[in-house]
Formats: sequence, C-alpha cells, structure tokens
Amino acid sequence: MAQAASKVAQCAIEPGRNNRLDGAMPDSSPAAVAAAPPSHPAAAATHAPGAWLVLGLLTCAYSLSWMDRFLLVILIDPISRDLHVSNTEIGLLTGFGASLLYSLSGFPMGRLADRHRRTRLVACTLGGWSALTGMIGLAVSFPMLAAARFGMAVLSAGCSPSAYSLIADLFAPVRRGMAIALYSLGISFGTFAGLSLGGIVSDQLGWRQAFVWLSVPGLVLALLLGLVLREPARGRFDGNAHEAHRHYTLREAWQTLAAQPAFLAIAMGFGLLSCAASAFENWIPTWMIRAQHLSTTEVGALSGVAQGLVGIVASLGFGILADRLAARDRRWYVWIPVLTGGAVLPLVLLFFLLPRGAAYGCYMLIEFLISGCSAPLFAACQMLLPARLRAVGMATVLFLLNTVGMGVGPSLTGFLSDHLPAATPAAALGQAISLMQGVGVLGIVVLLAAARRIAPGAGTP
Repeated sequence: MAQAASKVAQCAIEPGRNNRLDGAMPDSSPAAVAAAPPSHPAAAATHAPGAWLVLGLLTCAYSLSWMDRFLLVILIDPISRDLHVSNTEIGLLTGFGASLLYSLSGFPMGRLADRHRRTRLVACTLGGWSALTGMIGLAVSFPMLAAARFGMAVLSAGCSPSAYSLIADLFAPVRRGMAIALYSLGISFGTFAGLSLGGIVSDQLGWRQAFVWLSVPGLVLALLLGLVLREPARGRFDGNAHEAHRHYTLREAWQTLAAQPAFLAIAMGFGLLSCAASAFENWIPTWMIRAQHLSTTEVGALSGVAQGLVGIVASLGFGILADRLAARDRRWYVWIPVLTGGAVLPLVLLFFLLPRGAAYGCYMLIEFLISGCSAPLFAACQMLLPARLRAVGMATVLFLLNTVGMGVGPSLTGFLSDHLPAATPAAALGQAISLMQGVGVLGIVVLLAAARRIAPGAGTP
C-alpha cells in the first residue's frame, strides 16, 4: 500500500512523464489532447494509463460515503434513546430529507464537474462530509443531528457525478460495465464498514465515538486525493473532439437529456427499484434488533456480510456479465436488472415468513440480487450520454435514485410503521417493509419500457 501511494505521488509531481494518472500527453491544448495517441497502444483500446489506480481511489472515496450513511442506520436505536427522536424523524434523516438535499445538490455539483476539475471537486467534498460525520458525534439535540446529516448530504453529492464522468474518460465503452461495477463495490465496502465497524465501536465506546473515529479515514483520503490525482482529458474514448470540448448551456443540457426517452425511463425505473430495496435495507437491521433481540454488534456483522461482502461479489460478477452480454445486445444492460430486481420482490416477502436460520440465507440472496442492478443500469446511462453531459446526466439519475429511491423508501417505511395497526412495533415495521415492495413492481415495468426504446445490437449507439 505504501509503495502504491509512493508511485501515485511520483506521477503527480512529475508532470512531464507519460505514465501520469490522467493518461494525457504533455501538450494539454484541446487540439493536442483530442489528437494525441495513447502512450500504451496495447492497453489504450480499453483504458487509459493509470486508470485502475484512479478507479481504486475513487472507489475508496465512494466507500466512505456509504460508510458514513450506514453508521446512522446501525446506530438508530441508541441515537433514538439518547436524543428522543421518533421513527419518522429518523426516517427523515436516513431517507427523504437527506436524500432530497443530496439529489438537488447533485445538479450544481454536476455542472461544476462538467465544466471544471472533477478530481479537485471529489477531494474537497470528501473532506467536508467526513468532518461533518465526526460532528454528528457531538450532537445533543435533533436539530444539531439534522444539521450535520443534511450538510453531509449536500457535500457527498460532489462524489458520484464527478466519478462517473471520470470513469467514462478512463475506460472505453467495452470496459465501463466492469469499471462501474468496481466503483459500485464502494457501496458494499462502505455498507460493510458502516454496519460492522459502527456496531463494534458503538458497543465498546458509545455511538458518539463511532462517528468521531470513523470520520478520520475520509479526512486522510481527501488529503491524498487532493495531492495526487490529475484531471484526465475528456472524451478520450468517444472519438468526437467537438463533443468532448463543447460546453452546454443549462437550457441545451436539459433539452438534450429530455430528448433521450430511454435514459429518462432507466433513471425512473432505477429509482422505483431502489425505493423498494432501500425500504428493506435501511430498516431490516432495526427490525432484527427489535424482533429478534440481537445486539448492534450481531446485527452489524450479519448485515455487513449481507449488504457488504455479498454485494462485492455480486456487483463485480453482474458488471462483467453485463459487459459480455451487451457485446451481443446492448439491451442486456437493462434486462439484467429487470431479472434480478424482479426476483428480489417475492424474496423480501418470504424473508418474514421463514425461521431465523433460513431467513438469514434469504437475506444473503436478496442482497446478492439487489447488487445486480446498479452497475448495468449506470453503464446503460453512460452509453446514452454525450461526454460533456455525463456528470449532469448522472446527477439526474442520482436525483431520481435518491429522492424516489433512498428518499421515499426509508421515510415512507418509517411513517407506515408508526401508523400501521400491529401487535408490536417490530411487526408494524415488517408490514411496512413488505408493503413497500409494490413500488418495485412499477420499477420493473418502467425498465421494460426503457429497454424497448434502445435499439437492438452490439456495442454502443
């Protein structure tokens, strides 16, 4: 690890070398960048020099974003007791309130990423949201907790739009599904770290110390990213120099996106599927604590394996599979999430009917299938977007993914659990999670409509 960091730093401080992380040639003028041949012809057909290392660093940043989110998920119970907050209020912080701010912030962040240095934006926002994660541990009231959480949501919106745009300039279309799958592993790594480490540190030192100590890695990584990453040339693999250097006005950007019905349908279907999935993922740790009387360490370990480690294998596997099948027909980028998402819905209902051991196995299978949706759908969106609109386009996807998906899902689930008639609070929560799976059915229908809008055939349009 130390040797790798040393090599990255060396590339960053020697701008004349051809093995820089961005893969650009020393002459950085627009004409030269557009015309310059890659420094390693054998590899350049699929990725830029240093692309895998940059992808690894971006994945680490993404992991920390999810770790900070799921710290709050695993620590709902102790926070609720100490600060006297309801399920509805917690749902606002883990769901709609934070997700709405995150989603709305994605648009200005995306505009900045499309017009300025994306690497610097990732580093600055990572440092900011990590500092606010530590401040949650200092909260003594719900307003203080909400202010820190909402600030995290605003700043963390600077990560993914920039990262997806960078990935498109680091990897050719034939490798983007796998590259996005690797980046998406940040969800699994971060979820595992947030649930498992959060539970362990909370049980040993208290929930406040969990937030303080687990904010440190983000601050360190932000400094590293700011020092070593360079901006890659835009549109390297698109073969369209005019598009790579074009700057869209805000009106032109929205008109271009609105003229892509397949893209818009994918974004909406993705959001609806995420709504059903996040209703399950955000609340199932709390349900197990309340219904099965497990400790936060036990639930954190189990959920960390299910939502974290299982997701790592599934995300990478489905990303590679999507690339291979899309080489025959690009619509597989949408068909795979239709199949995996459709299989999840009945399994969630089955989870609450099974005995404890079998339910845990079902939990693992649910998370395996949920992880098969993200990478193919993100790759499909990149396939449909021009180079200078990828960050804003992905901000649009993330807006629907987070408001409809991670926003409405946990918030509505918390609201329903507070108002459904049931014998126990745990039973009401289980009923609410089950009812939310109906939203996923709508997502499947919308994605099928999106697939019909994509012309059949191999490769990219």
